[in-house]
Amino acid sequence: MILVTGATGFVGSHLVKRLRQEGQKVRAVTRTPAKARSLADLGVEVVPGEISDPASLEAAAKGCDKVVHLVGIIQEGRGFTFRSVHVEGTRNVLDAAKKAGVSHFVYQSAVGSREGAKSGYHRTKWEAEKLVRAGGIPFTILRPSLIYGQGDQFTIRLAEMIRLSPVLPVIGTGRSRVQPIYIEDVASCHVKIAADGQHLGKTYEIGGPEELTYEEVTKAIAEALGIKRPVVHMPLFFMRTMAKVGEAVLPKAPVTTDQLIMLQEDNVCDMKDIREVFGIEPVEFRAGLAKFLGKTKDL
Repeated sequence: MILVTGATGFVGSHLVKRLRQEGQKVRAVTRTPAKARSLADLGVEVVPGEISDPASLEAAAKGCDKVVHLVGIIQEGRGFTFRSVHVEGTRNVLDAAKKAGVSHFVYQSAVGSREGAKSGYHRTKWEAEKLVRAGGIPFTILRPSLIYGQGDQFTIRLAEMIRLSPVLPVIGTGRSRVQPIYIEDVASCHVKIAADGQHLGKTYEIGGPEELTYEEVTKAIAEALGIKRPVVHMPLFFMRTMAKVGEAVLPKAPVTTDQLIMLQEDNVCDMKDIREVFGIEPVEFRAGLAKFLGKTKDL
């Protein structure tokens, strides 16, 4: 039995479907079981639980031999922070897994996670990685670059901005590089990790086959939507001011100061892991976009 946290989220919903297709027994822990009916229809055992509630996690982990921990946030909000979710949440899931005698703990981190990272997101992901490595359970850590596909908030938000704006807005220079990786390629890596014990004690970085600038990403999304508009660069100092105001007065700011930090950093990796370790030739960005975006596609 594989316990998946974050099973109703973007990555989790795709992964659980793939695991079931492979015949794996899956248990999903979720705060709102009533909203997980689609998972139950797949034959997934849905149980109530929260990463902030150790008792619920202990109950969810009983009888499981593997845990795939996917819960993460890209934006802090009222009542939850990067530290409470990434660090304390991971600590709670690890403790529950240890008590249940889990033999394999898989943690999804992110390319860019490192000691002393400027962004709170990457810094706390790194702290969570350290907990996993020291947790006493055989582990695998998967670090994807920017994940896109049906249901991802990055592409949906950017596509909505493009459709509503008379220009193509690019924050700052738009020259920082990223390797967008299609959600099904990420799910394939997780499925292979879950299938055997060949990946214990390993940390893998995975990305798509192209290193694209954020400006190129924006143009590719516009192209997939059938939109042609001039590019306008939004000055970084202006966006920082807007982000700070939004964080102060809005329940959920359109863009945060932490996200602006990450948008100015390269987020790329070597292709060795995804090609040689997992045997996957990842989908090119425009081909992946064509699978879920289009001129007549409603977002």
